[in-house]
Amino acid sequence: MERDAIHTIPEHLRGFFTITEVDHAGFIAGALFQRKFAAPPPDERRHLAAFYRGADGALHLAGYSHMRPFGEVYLSGGSCSEGATIRLMQPAHREAIQAAGGVWFLVLKYAFERYADCCDAFFGHCGDRRALEVATAAGFEAAGPEHLIAHWHKPLHPVIRRALVAKVHALGPF
Repeated sequence: MERDAIHTIPEHLRGFFTITEVDHAGFIAGALFQRKFAAPPPDERRHLAAFYRGADGALHLAGYSHMRPFGEVYLSGGSCSEGATIRLMQPAHREAIQAAGGVWFLVLKYAFERYADCCDAFFGHCGDRRALEVATAAGFEAAGPEHLIAHWHKPLHPVIRRALVAKVHALGPF
């Protein structure tokens, strides 16, 4: 069962920035995802979209991430931000979002809370140094195999943890 996660967005950002789950990622983030990954977004549910409300009241996609259910874990992937939206933000808004950790950090914190009761752990595959800094700040940690990261939000026996790491590692990059 999903939890309400709006409280993970700092209150001072909520007038111009929000995150929500969307059912049809292609409609909302298809062009962004295609540009970043040369493919359409996944069909499976659990798409998160971050939106910025401009001075004219229009909503602009600021970021996207997918949390793919995989047995008892969720795989975090397809995360990207929309540079055009970041550039059109009022400077004070852009600075406030950055001071709060940035778009992806906020999306991860939202996902970790929203889906905490849906899985035993979150996994990511991250080879980019800057992205890894953000992921680590949000709660991910190295899981062992190269580029594999995990967010252990529940107490799990070490044997279970190792089994989950092996299962996810067997997928390869996702």
